[in-house]
Amino acid sequence: MTDQTIASHASLPKPLPKPAKGIWRQGWQRFTKSRTGMLGLVLVMLVVATAVIGPFLAPFDAHDQSPMLDPGAKAPPSWTHWLGTDRMGYDVLSRLIYGAPTALAVGLGAMSIASVIGVLVGGFAGYRGGTTDEVLMRFTDFFLVIPMFVVILAVVRLLGVAIVNTPFESVPYLNLGVIILLIGVFSWAPIARMTRAEFLRLKNQEFVEAARCIGATSGDILFRHILPNALPSLVVIVALGIGGAVLAEAMIGFLGFGDPAAVSWGQLLYFNYEALKVAPWASLSPGLAIFITVLGFNLLADGLTDAFNPRAKV
Repeated sequence: MTDQTIASHASLPKPLPKPAKGIWRQGWQRFTKSRTGMLGLVLVMLVVATAVIGPFLAPFDAHDQSPMLDPGAKAPPSWTHWLGTDRMGYDVLSRLIYGAPTALAVGLGAMSIASVIGVLVGGFAGYRGGTTDEVLMRFTDFFLVIPMFVVILAVVRLLGVAIVNTPFESVPYLNLGVIILLIGVFSWAPIARMTRAEFLRLKNQEFVEAARCIGATSGDILFRHILPNALPSLVVIVALGIGGAVLAEAMIGFLGFGDPAAVSWGQLLYFNYEALKVAPWASLSPGLAIFITVLGFNLLADGLTDAFNPRAKV
């Protein structure tokens, strides 16, 4: 190779380095390698598909009691009724399908409320620090020790009595909305603690100091610089909380405090547990649906934990 050829090769521009992978892209690559996380994602997508498409494919309406006439109540599974009928003559499969939207509405609605409150309280406490941090964290600790179920059951029972013969009695799904609101209000404390920890870790990072130097406002620093970098850790705890909210609503429904206008898996257990010996399919089916839903979100949270662990290897 001549000196002229070497010089021509030396003058060629060097290839640009590959851009660094974003935290979300790295996390997704790790997540796809997690069998636990992928199994959780499949289960969650199954529940979501059932909630979205299922009501259009259900063999019977949720409140259709025509199976009471043929084949009758507590009928075993058959080709017409794949999961049999319950003690009131409803088709178990149809009621199971119509219960999926209720479960997701509770989980997503309650955790949306909890996320907004938790991020605001935890983010403000972590960013300001000092006395503000101390006061807000003691307020958060107070919500951690409140007996959530006792308060929810008491409020729902009192509400049911207070709205009798009032215009609120005709409001559709009022009890369900109150349950979602209460679960969200009493579930924000763990999110606030996680948000505070992330904001304490991130507020002194170099990119935050650079934003301050160029005159960024506190709002811009909080919501454009710190919060996006704290979201991966928050997504994990929110996914875990969705499963917890679904389980909480199922327990409330099983105790007989659910919304009678809504089809809930917990209420299906409540209405059919006495017939467990003669018609076990009516109780085991909603119990299995609750188990699959909660397991799916828990496995999804485990996979997200592994995916966004900064010490994990790509």
